[in-house]
Amino acid sequence: MMKFAVYILSIFTMIFSFNAMAQKKASRPATQVAPAPVQQSYYADFDWELQTMNTGGGLSSFKAGGETNTVIEAAASVVKVIRSNIQVGAEAHFYNQSGGGGSSYFEVLGVGVYNFDNNLKDSFYAKAGLGMLNVINDKFKNESKIGFLVGAGKRILLMDKVAYTPEGRLVVVDGGTRFQIMALNFSLFY
Repeated sequence: MMKFAVYILSIFTMIFSFNAMAQKKASRPATQVAPAPVQQSYYADFDWELQTMNTGGGLSSFKAGGETNTVIEAAASVVKVIRSNIQVGAEAHFYNQSGGGGSSYFEVLGVGVYNFDNNLKDSFYAKAGLGMLNVINDKFKNESKIGFLVGAGKRILLMDKVAYTPEGRLVVVDGGTRFQIMALNFSLFY
């Protein structure tokens, strides 16, 4: 339990440190003071965000032990802006392996996202979720258990509707803790 508290504290310390650095950088006095344009406190010109999860997706086929195995995997998240800086939605992850002792599982979580910056397309954010996650039981079989996650990330705008979205998260399920760094996430805004 103490490890878990340290992980949570570390994640939130990282989030607030990055946010403080960004605010400090933005608050430097300008050489010339010009009137600021009036705008909303938070800006999102999109309603939905579709995010690949660790660029999760694939179809592969291979031979092992004289049998042909096929693996299908896909993971994505979809969230909707419901308030100026808050998003809610779902994450899903599907995995199926057929052939030689095949297995499959499906994970689904409800998630909430809090954005720290005014422009949601280029924002630090915190994420929390609750749902059904996969664990491997004592008999080495997949089993679904209730779990939750907390995490943080940063959207880095690449094009008008596409952002690079690295994310770190702590996942707790069935008494076990997983720390995930998802460096290959991308978001599509629509």
